[in-house]
Amino acid sequence: MIPSLMGAVALLLTQDTLALTLDQATARAVAASPLIRAAEGAVLAPKGLRTESIWPFPGNPTLALDRTRRQAPPGTTRDRGWSLSQEIDLAGQWFVRRRYASALIEAAQARVVDSRRLVALEARRAYLDLVIAQRRAALTDSAAFFAEHFFENARRQLDAGEINRLERNAAALEAARARSAAERARGEAAAATAALSRLLALPMDSVPVPISLPGIPVLSWQSDSGLVALARVRRPDLRAGTMFRLGAERAVTAAKLGRAPSVVASTFGGREAGTDRLQGVQLGVAIPLFHRAQASVGLAEAERAAAAADFVAAERAVVADVLAASARFRRAAASERRFATEVLRAATENVTLTERALTEGEVSVTDVLVLRGTAVAAQLEYLDVLRDAATAWFELSAALAVEPSALSALLNPGH
Repeated sequence: MIPSLMGAVALLLTQDTLALTLDQATARAVAASPLIRAAEGAVLAPKGLRTESIWPFPGNPTLALDRTRRQAPPGTTRDRGWSLSQEIDLAGQWFVRRRYASALIEAAQARVVDSRRLVALEARRAYLDLVIAQRRAALTDSAAFFAEHFFENARRQLDAGEINRLERNAAALEAARARSAAERARGEAAAATAALSRLLALPMDSVPVPISLPGIPVLSWQSDSGLVALARVRRPDLRAGTMFRLGAERAVTAAKLGRAPSVVASTFGGREAGTDRLQGVQLGVAIPLFHRAQASVGLAEAERAAAAADFVAAERAVVADVLAASARFRRAAASERRFATEVLRAATENVTLTERALTEGEVSVTDVLVLRGTAVAAQLEYLDVLRDAATAWFELSAALAVEPSALSALLNPGH
């Protein structure tokens, strides 16, 4: 035990600790997230499309030069010419494509906001996991220390004939189980530390240390339908779905406008026989005889159907998120308050009382094991209850697209 403890202390001394509050950890995770960087990069594609659609010209102008040798009596002459042509969209497809790109830009920007929401939720969960894991490790380590100390006393009592072998064996089993639980809890704390370090993009020689966990707020609302209405207005993924669907509608319109013929306007000039100068203009119209944008229209309509289906699925997912988070928070928060005011206080008191009673010789070995085991189990159970309540709080905040600290003001604006 001593070598492992010294190794752990030496490892901590070689690592830098970074103390963070919940808000600080969340902000750092959002700043370091590659998911958000990817979402921000995705905005550039529709921006490029909109810039490309600023003029009613489907393509670049074409400049052509020619030189011809003419052989005719009484000799040979050389003709020179040039032409400049440009295709022009007269049906307004370029304008609709620009509006389509604008809708895609808004959708992509909403995706950026939504990615921040999801990353923040993941960071809060990881922070909570580390807080709970560290508290569990401290609690189980304290229980293991007491159980091992209690086992040493039981051995001395057995040698003195004060207890029997059955009670001594019970103490030995409890010490082994407690130390095993403490080691597993340390492993869970190390895993939780690594998970939060990954989200915060910390170097290997830095260790995040959570400062504290905010208290679970007391929230109230009249109906879940009001929460769903708030989520419909606030959720960025619904905003993105709405703009994607609008963009898909405009894409269909733009594809159908592609059936209209475009005009090619050109001007030309040159010199013939070395003396005659030529200059003129020309208009050409592409006749939509064989190709009538069938593929483009079909693809746009398929994307419109997919966008509509995705929006319906997103709406249902939002409703499910809100209802699930609402139900979970109501029950988990009530359970946490009950545990904190009743169970946890009694459990903590029993831990102290059993230690005092053992010192004064007022209880037997079996009574100590049962009473203290029940008290420690209640303390460990409270950590699970606290995790459920805090997770429900974070999930309800994310479902409504609001910071956890601002959730109370959103639901109870008059208080």
